[in-house]
Amino acid sequence: MTQALSLDFVQRALLAVLLAAPMLGLLSPLVLTRRLAFFSAALGQAVLTGVSLGVLLGEPVDAPWASVLGFSLLCGVGLVFVRRRSSLPSDTLVGVLLAFTLGLGVLLLVVVTKRFNVHQLEAVMFGSVLTVTRLDLIVLGITLAVVLAVLARWHNALLIDAVDARTAAARRLPSAALEYGLVALLTLVIVASVKVLGALMVEAMLLVPAAAGRNVARSVAGMTWASVVVATVSGVGGVLVSTRLNAPSGAAIVLLLALCFAVTLPFVRARRR
Repeated sequence: MTQALSLDFVQRALLAVLLAAPMLGLLSPLVLTRRLAFFSAALGQAVLTGVSLGVLLGEPVDAPWASVLGFSLLCGVGLVFVRRRSSLPSDTLVGVLLAFTLGLGVLLLVVVTKRFNVHQLEAVMFGSVLTVTRLDLIVLGITLAVVLAVLARWHNALLIDAVDARTAAARRLPSAALEYGLVALLTLVIVASVKVLGALMVEAMLLVPAAAGRNVARSVAGMTWASVVVATVSGVGGVLVSTRLNAPSGAAIVLLLALCFAVTLPFVRARRR
């Protein structure tokens, strides 16, 4: 293990997790309270579609950032726009978006594989924390700084708007702007993280930490801190386990997240007593 930790790519992987996990852990309670878990899965699928679209438009195969961010942001903002003007349930609209991005993604992927080897896209689409580059670390660092700045200013307002619409209205909070802003922030975080961590891990990191934190915490602040701890411990532990056992890092992190949730379940009954 000591020899493995001395390797540059393992050190970069640990640094990437230490940048991405707290960021995702901070946003996880907002995703849970606003019931955006299914929405984060749809955005992850939109990212994969954006990768194929970017390659077809001539962007570099290993970094189609503009198309990925643009397409994902269009999907996210468009969904909020339709939801605020439609009587359909949110999960129905998210399901339509998921079906659309999945169908378009498969179609574009078939076209892309005629021009490029599909294995060239695997790292971009599914991520690998053990293949992190310095550019990836810079992108994660900048994104983390943006998340911290936004949450320092708007975290309480975002929570109030998510939990109690009447209180938000009484305080004259800009509900529409807060919802659009949160979706834009989630899109930025998912796009920055998915190339490094993979769509599966990003979705898990946006849902499971807050779910585990809610099992043990008695307040929103406690849930947020517990979410950050669960995300960080699972991320670092997953990298160490994958290095030790030569296993996929993404799968190891997701399994540790699930283990943390299972371990915290008994605390729910104890807290109710």
